[in-house]
Amino acid sequence: MDTAPNLVLVGPMGAGKSTVGRRLAALLGFPFSDLDDDIEIAAGRSIAAIFAEDGEDAFRALESARLRERLDGVGRVLATGGGVVLDPGNRELLESRACVVWLGAQVDSQLARVDGSSHRPLLRDGDPESVLRTLAATRTPLYRKVADLRLETDELTEDQVVEILEEMVRYRWKEAGGRRGAHVIEVGGEHPYLIHIGPGLLDDGNALAAQVRGRHALVASDGNVAPLYAERTLAALTTSGRLQARVSIVAPGEKSKSLDEFADLLTDLAELGATRDACVFALGGGVVGDLAGFAAACWMRGIDLVQLPTSLLAMVDSSVGGKTAIDVPQGKNLVGAFYPPRAVFADTSTLATLPDRELRAGLSEVVKYGAIRDARFLEWLAANAGLLLARDAEVLAEAIARSCAHKVAIVERDPHERGERALLNFGHTFAHAIEAEQGYGRAAALNHGEAVAVGMVLAARLSALRGMASEADARRLASLLDAFGLPTRLPHGLDPKLLLSRMRLDKKALASGLRLVLWEGPGRAKIVSGVPDAAVLEVLAAPA
Repeated sequence: MDTAPNLVLVGPMGAGKSTVGRRLAALLGFPFSDLDDDIEIAAGRSIAAIFAEDGEDAFRALESARLRERLDGVGRVLATGGGVVLDPGNRELLESRACVVWLGAQVDSQLARVDGSSHRPLLRDGDPESVLRTLAATRTPLYRKVADLRLETDELTEDQVVEILEEMVRYRWKEAGGRRGAHVIEVGGEHPYLIHIGPGLLDDGNALAAQVRGRHALVASDGNVAPLYAERTLAALTTSGRLQARVSIVAPGEKSKSLDEFADLLTDLAELGATRDACVFALGGGVVGDLAGFAAACWMRGIDLVQLPTSLLAMVDSSVGGKTAIDVPQGKNLVGAFYPPRAVFADTSTLATLPDRELRAGLSEVVKYGAIRDARFLEWLAANAGLLLARDAEVLAEAIARSCAHKVAIVERDPHERGERALLNFGHTFAHAIEAEQGYGRAAALNHGEAVAVGMVLAARLSALRGMASEADARRLASLLDAFGLPTRLPHGLDPKLLLSRMRLDKKALASGLRLVLWEGPGRAKIVSGVPDAAVLEVLAAPA
C-alpha cells in the first residue's frame, strides 16, 4: 500500500512506539524510521549525551530538524520521542504531513516498561513516577491535539497493538488499488471523504459507481475535456448496468461559470429525472468543478457530488475543500455554497493531455502551499522544477499529495472560511481583481493560476513594504514562479485604482476595509485586516 500522508506514532515513553512502528511498517510495506535513532546517528552521540553535554533545548532543535527531513515526502512510518509535540512547529508539521497515531499508556504501565532504563535522560533525576505524571499532565493535551487515531496499550500485548493498528490504518486510508504512485488522503470533519490520487482512476468503474447511492448520474464536463474523457468515464460508470447516466457539456473557460450555464445544468438534471439520491460527477478543471458543484448543491437542496479533476490546478485546489461558485459581472465566485464532495478522484494520467500553460497555472497553486505553510516544500519544488515541468508522473503525484495534505489540514479546522482557511487565499485578492478587470475568458487575459502568481508576488512585495517579510524573500518567491514559466508582473494597461476598487468587492474584504493574506517569509503567512489603500496602491503602481 503506497498512500499518503505519512504515519507517525506519538505518545509517552514506554508506549511501544519503536517496536510497534517497525512491525507496522513491515506489514504496510512502508519504510520505517525511529526519530531518536536518527538524531543519534546525525549527532554521533547518544540522546543521553546530547542532554548532558548540550542541554534539552539543543536536543529539541535537532529533533525538529530531523522531523522535517523525515516528513519531507510521503509514505513513511515514523516513531517519535515523547516530547516531539512540545514544539508548535512540530505540531503543525505533524498535522499537515502525517496521519498521527497516539499510543497511550498509563503511568503504571510506563513504569513497568521502562524499569531499569539508563538511556532516558528525563528519568535520571528525581522520582520516575513523579516525573512521568508531570510529563503526562503537560503532554497529554498536546497528543490529543495532533492525533488522528488513538489506541490505549495498557491491557494489550504487542501483537494485539500491531494487529489493531494495522486494521485501523487500513480502514482510515483505504487501499490505493495497488497503483504505483497512488495516494489516498482522508478529509475529516463533519462531512468526511477520501481524495484518491493516481493514474487510471477514471477507468475504475466499481469505485466510481460505488459513490452513487441511487440510479442517476450526471457527468458534467466542458468542450475541451469531454472529447478526451467523458465517454470513457461514462462507460466505466455504466458497466454494471445499474445506473442511468448522461453527459452534460458546457463551453470551456471561465465564462461558463455563469447563471445561464448553471440553469442549463439544472435542466439536464431535470431531464435525467435525477432524484435526491442522484450524483453529479464534475469532470474537468476548476470551472467545471465549481459550476457542477454549485448545481449539485442546489438541485433538490443538495445531491451527491464527486469531483473528477483533470487539471493540476483543480487537483490541488478547487476540487478539495467544498467550495462551489459561479461568477457575476461584479466579481468572481460571488454566488456559491460550501458543499463538500462525496469523494475526489484525481486521475493523474489526464495531466498528459493538459496544455503546458495550464500545467504551469496549476504549479502556481502548488507553490502557494509552500509559501504559506512549508518552506522545505518550496525548496523541494525548486529542486524538482525540471521534473515537474517534464510531467514526471511520480513527482507530480507527490506534489499533488503534499499540496492536498496542506489544504486538508487547514480545511478540516476551518471548513467555512471563518478564520485560518483564508490563508489559502494568499495572492488571490489581487488575482481576482486582475481577472475581473481583464474580463473573464478573454484570449489575452491571464488565467487564474497566472493571476495568482502575480498576486502572490504583489502580496509579498506589500508584506516587504510593511516590514513583515524581506525583499530578498519576495525576490526568491518571484524567481521560483518565474522558473515555472509563470508571470510575476501586472499586465500592461491595468489601472491601479480600478484594481483597488475590485479588491474592495472581494469576498475577503470586510466593512472596515481590506483584509489581505500577507507574507512573513517562506512557510509563513498571516491574515491582516485594515490594510491601507495607499499601501496597496503603492504596490500596484510600482514599476515592475
